[in-house]
Amino acid sequence: MKIKLSICFLCTLILGIVGCNLFNPTGSANIDSGDANALTYEGYQKFRANDYSEAAYYFSKAIEADSSHSEAWYGLAKAKLNLQEINSFELLKYVNTEGSNSMPISKMSDGTAAKYQYSIDTILDFMKVFITLDTTGQLDGVVSYKNISDSYMILQLFKTMLVLRKVMPDIPACASVNAVTGEAECNLGDILNGLHGNKSTETLETLHEFFSTCAKQPESMGAVAGQLLPGFGSLLSEEGKNVTMGASCDAMSSITQIGNTPAENEKKLSTVISFTGYSQSVDEDGDGCNDEEIIDGQDNDGDGEIDEDPRDQSDQFVYDEMTIAKNAIAHRQGTENLMIIRSVGPNNKYRNVDIDMDGRTANNEEWDFIYPEYRRRVENGDHRFRFAADLIFNPQGLPFETFQELKHSVAIDYEGKYSLQYRQETIGGCWVRYSESDFQRILEAQKVRYQE
Repeated sequence: MKIKLSICFLCTLILGIVGCNLFNPTGSANIDSGDANALTYEGYQKFRANDYSEAAYYFSKAIEADSSHSEAWYGLAKAKLNLQEINSFELLKYVNTEGSNSMPISKMSDGTAAKYQYSIDTILDFMKVFITLDTTGQLDGVVSYKNISDSYMILQLFKTMLVLRKVMPDIPACASVNAVTGEAECNLGDILNGLHGNKSTETLETLHEFFSTCAKQPESMGAVAGQLLPGFGSLLSEEGKNVTMGASCDAMSSITQIGNTPAENEKKLSTVISFTGYSQSVDEDGDGCNDEEIIDGQDNDGDGEIDEDPRDQSDQFVYDEMTIAKNAIAHRQGTENLMIIRSVGPNNKYRNVDIDMDGRTANNEEWDFIYPEYRRRVENGDHRFRFAADLIFNPQGLPFETFQELKHSVAIDYEGKYSLQYRQETIGGCWVRYSESDFQRILEAQKVRYQE
């Protein structure tokens, strides 16, 4: 089953399926007696007349009269959105790349991008207030978080694209322009991989907010769940699908939680990139192996770390869909419960990637587990691939935290500060299989990735 988080696809599809949300200006309010109701009614009248400043004034007065009046809060959110001039149809125009691999919104000018990011941040900040009040029982419940969750996620998706857009100027592929079209040559894969070594946590924060929203209101993502979660198609009931979607988003929310160190955040971004299928098949964790892990919440190479250098999630992964679905319904929401692998094999991209640097590509040892059956892997507490059976990590027995820090330092070393012999004797792993020419080639590749 192919898992591909396509931001462009998600935005286009969600924009097509949302019903009652902030982009729909024709909502109505049931008017009862009382000042708050009368003021809210007047606000909606102004809203229908496209007088959003006056509408915002009356909604604000209604909230002053009754701070629990959810229809006033909802109306104010809609008025604020329109005051920010966020045009969903214009955004969709930028997102629609007509099947191209181009980065969504790459054609947007810097001025337009800055305007939209300011506008989206402004409305998201207000919506967070509404959500907090609703989820803590401070509103009357007539209109709830559920009514704005679709729009909230749409805005977060666009914010994510705008944040990704910021790294484009620093990516060589994005600096080159097609002579015919006059457009940048880079695609979403270039952008995502450009995040490696980026010190900003803005992307992770934005992704975390999106997946947290989905976890709280999973039905909003039901239409695209099959793109994200193995096992989703095996469920028959809507309740089961919502629980499964919520569990998946909750797991991704956990993965994208800001870490305590740059190395930890780098690992989290690598995990997200692997889900999109854009990983570059390089050594990202400093052990000399290339994409030796899979996203299953387990240690696949025996170095003590989990999911630290993942390969692409692709259509060569076969999942235990029924077990995954059962785990989600039972609220077992860890990655190890939602990404249970039955088998895995190389797609075209990986057929020429020497994962373990043994001089052979796409051999069975790189793709077969030591214990092919998942049950046996659990029983033996061993989720390694066969290629890792003879690997020795940390031969000097350094404390685990020290070993992790050393690996990260090696991963970003493009000057050769850590010699090949040092890596072989201190880290071990796949470094023991490198020749000096292999080592120099890796240093050049690291220089391209990390030199500022």
